[in-house]
Amino acid sequence: MSAKKLTYTLLLMLCSAIVAMGQERMVYMGDSLQSVPYSEFVNANIVIIDIQTVNGEMPTCDYIYPPTDEDGNSLGWGKSIANATKVPGRMKIIQGTNTIFDSGEYSEGRSGMTMRIRGNSSAYAYAKPYKIDLQEKADLLMRNNPSYRDKDWLLIKDVGFNWMMGLEVSRLLGMDFVPGYRYATLILNDTYYGIYMITESVKRNTNCRINVAKSGFIFEYDAYWWTEDVYIESSFYPTMKYTVKYPDPTTDNDLQFLAGRISDYENSIGDGTYESQIDVTSFARWILGLDILGIFDSAGSNMFLSIYDHDAKIKIPTMWDFDSSKKRETLWSRTHTNTMNRFFKSSNKAFTRAFVTEWERLSPIINSRLNTVMNKFGNSSEGDALQRAYDYHKLIWPTHGSVRTCIIKNLDWISKRKKWIDKNIQAYYTRGDVNRDWIVDIEDVNAVINMILGNSEQNATSADLNKDNIIDVEDVNLLINIILNSQ
Repeated sequence: MSAKKLTYTLLLMLCSAIVAMGQERMVYMGDSLQSVPYSEFVNANIVIIDIQTVNGEMPTCDYIYPPTDEDGNSLGWGKSIANATKVPGRMKIIQGTNTIFDSGEYSEGRSGMTMRIRGNSSAYAYAKPYKIDLQEKADLLMRNNPSYRDKDWLLIKDVGFNWMMGLEVSRLLGMDFVPGYRYATLILNDTYYGIYMITESVKRNTNCRINVAKSGFIFEYDAYWWTEDVYIESSFYPTMKYTVKYPDPTTDNDLQFLAGRISDYENSIGDGTYESQIDVTSFARWILGLDILGIFDSAGSNMFLSIYDHDAKIKIPTMWDFDSSKKRETLWSRTHTNTMNRFFKSSNKAFTRAFVTEWERLSPIINSRLNTVMNKFGNSSEGDALQRAYDYHKLIWPTHGSVRTCIIKNLDWISKRKKWIDKNIQAYYTRGDVNRDWIVDIEDVNAVINMILGNSEQNATSADLNKDNIIDVEDVNLLINIILNSQ
């Protein structure tokens, strides 16, 4: 090749490079920061949620507070939103250089998606949670199983891994529905919004979410009832009511039936007949989960309930909202001491037994299981990629340090919390029930004697009836008196 042709070829290559650089998509990082090339966010191990709305429109909402009575007293709790706009657009999920999901351009009922601001108090933050409504069902978590396809998805902030820990505790508890999740970088209308969690919403889907029949119900004991047009009264607290999530719309017959079931359920706690109304284990698992996590939120702790069909008992199928985790270090969760305390005080101890039984099942494994899950994530390629994504995230949002720091903090909480629950759950055992069979009898006397003789490795706490830190004949005498006085 002649020198002239070589020069011309090199010039073309340089011009092409300049054009390519000029065409590279830039991502806006905020008024105080320079824009960043889109390629900076591309990573094969953490996906990008790339949303372009029609005409660049952003979702909006009105911010509202509870209504008040004529004396100015609030009739509800907290603060919420109303008139959230649904903005149409196109959503892609990018993994490395591959587009692994594309909703297509918006066409109502056919392709694309809409997004809106969701939540209550969380919607007041600048980094808002969003609800995504696909026009065609898909699984945004890409699990290669058509059963997971749905139209409704959520984008939630979870930089400190409260949601990850909460969902994994839900899984260990065996809740009916544990939402799947995945972390991602959100770029909305060419603006960087940081790290979000893609997760499943709470709704009826018999294949993969809450399984209720068409004649069934999903409803919520709801602090934000005042944002809804339809609700059912509660006899527990005047500021709390029940709102219906399924069916929607709700007919007068539906409301009448559900109101009757709710009334029967609430009354049954007072008279001790609740076993005929509820799935006791699901209720016990739910409140135990809140206790493990030290949930501070009480009114807004998202108590979702379900009835499979008209003949079924009421269940709590899922746990939800972990934003206020790790706030009750040396106390039961606020819901435990408020709403659910009715069960613990009931003359019927079936609920208390279920609560203790579930903890005894979980206590030996909770530290190791959560250590395995969370450390596996932290050491994975996805965890490494998320750490690199933190470097950009912390430029615009405060973070909790690093991925490793967050994991250590959460695992440390679980370890300390386990010790606290192991100690304080003793108050729920029947005094004298040394062998933990919920009956105080001669078998418990034998258990104490075996401890004194050194022939038993049972929990000595239950045998130390006079609380002098010694298991001896005085404890045997006290136990015999308990048995005699109960006859």
